[in-house]
Amino acid sequence: MRCPYCGHDNPEGRRYCEECGEKIARLEAEKARARRRVLREAARMRLELEKEGLGREEVERRMRRVRQRKRAMGISLTIALGLVLLILLAVILALVLSHGDSAPERAVKEFYRAIKDKDVLVYLKHTEPDVYKMAQRGEYAPDPYTEGIDYDYYVLEDLETRLVKEDGDYAEVEVVGGFFEGFYQDGARSGGIDFAQHHRLIKLVKVEGEWVVQDYATAKLPYVVEEVTGGEPEYPEVEQESGQAE
Repeated sequence: MRCPYCGHDNPEGRRYCEECGEKIARLEAEKARARRRVLREAARMRLELEKEGLGREEVERRMRRVRQRKRAMGISLTIALGLVLLILLAVILALVLSHGDSAPERAVKEFYRAIKDKDVLVYLKHTEPDVYKMAQRGEYAPDPYTEGIDYDYYVLEDLETRLVKEDGDYAEVEVVGGFFEGFYQDGARSGGIDFAQHHRLIKLVKVEGEWVVQDYATAKLPYVVEEVTGGEPEYPEVEQESGQAE
């Protein structure tokens, strides 16, 4: 006698489960009443068919047909319920995996994952949509290195984002957590960036329904990028060399 609460197999005749202590005798009594009800319904149907003057073989044939129909209905109902449960699980799983991220946040995460995986098509989708379309049509053969995914491989861990602003076709997403670093085959490394310590603001625009990273040349860098303050040259070493040459 299997306990419906914990699944433990108990000896026949037990009133309470040996494992969890729940009462199981009532369940067996309900099963017995259900079986008796089914038998009474079958006997009543058999009697009605016999009253119609049908022979025993015809009565049994019709009874089998009724049982088969009920069994098929039960199977169909079980399959339908199973499909509903699968759909609900898929929806719940999608919500869990997305963590409730907004569309711009998802685009930023796809952008960084594309760099990590050196998936140049997804990278172009969020950086150069026109080139992406050409690659899709087979008019252009993209290469990660020529597109600026420069390091031989990358490490990307626990990326976290925060939606700062979304206004029509413009959005700002701040990367507030995770670690990102690039490596070369010879062992050289970029130094990495801990986004929890150095937040990075990503600006995006929507192009034909897709969010595109505006400042991707800077956003892709796997190291700390110093912000340029007012009055300071953006490339001081270049301007200094230019001044000396003059």
